[in-house]
Amino acid sequence: MIKQLTRLLRKFPRLYSLVAKVYAYGASRSRYLRERLLGTRITEKEWATRHLRKGNDWNDTKHLGDNDEWVKSYRDSRDHSHRPFLLEHISKFSPISSILEIGCNCGPNLYLLAKKFPEARIVGIDINPAAVQKGNEWFAQEGIRNVKLLVGKADELEQFEGKSFDIVFTDAVLIYVGPDKIKEVIKGMLRITRSALIFFEWHSFGCASNPRGVYVGHWLRDYVALLREFVAEESIHITKMPEELWLDKSWQKYGGVVEVDLENQRCKTEGVTHK
Repeated sequence: MIKQLTRLLRKFPRLYSLVAKVYAYGASRSRYLRERLLGTRITEKEWATRHLRKGNDWNDTKHLGDNDEWVKSYRDSRDHSHRPFLLEHISKFSPISSILEIGCNCGPNLYLLAKKFPEARIVGIDINPAAVQKGNEWFAQEGIRNVKLLVGKADELEQFEGKSFDIVFTDAVLIYVGPDKIKEVIKGMLRITRSALIFFEWHSFGCASNPRGVYVGHWLRDYVALLREFVAEESIHITKMPEELWLDKSWQKYGGVVEVDLENQRCKTEGVTHK
């Protein structure tokens, strides 16, 4: 019935466009209300079981129909253009002896970091057990011995001792963490980090009045306003992502690297103000 209705509406492009916009708004609003009422746990459940659903998150056609298509698409995304930008910011804190990624999937970022820092202890945690299993198998096949993936959640870092990593970072993970958990996640990461926190996330200075985040399809925040509750403001460094690194319009508008330099207390704000 839905397919028949869709085919009918496509005969009238303006009407189809209007209906699509109304549907998208309704879906976005519905998700916002669900997240406000139920909290981050609804998103956690979706990511923990993502491998059970069809499709992938990278418009990858190479593995269509494979049982582990979703994980393979993340593995192959190690060549995505945003990753060298992220690694460049991590590398600024060299020498680095230990790194933790929160929300690593099967480890595409960690694969690149292992090549760059072969002597470092590199750990990743992810909420999806299939991604962790496949990632560990992948690293073993590649002969990479300094990376270990574990199942874990962003707000449950008790398995790690205090100040146990030089660098702790995220890549498009905090956009899924709601206001109910974001401060606990930040506190946990600060507890286990020695040198720097690095987030590749959505940032906007226009959200200063609501630092826990505003929902625009994902959670958008002013990370300076959020983080200065925990660290000196002069330690926070914001760098806007060059738009050509990601075709997605929202990432082009809001994407950037947030650095918290816990050693040198640097203060720089680069790029344009995001509105």
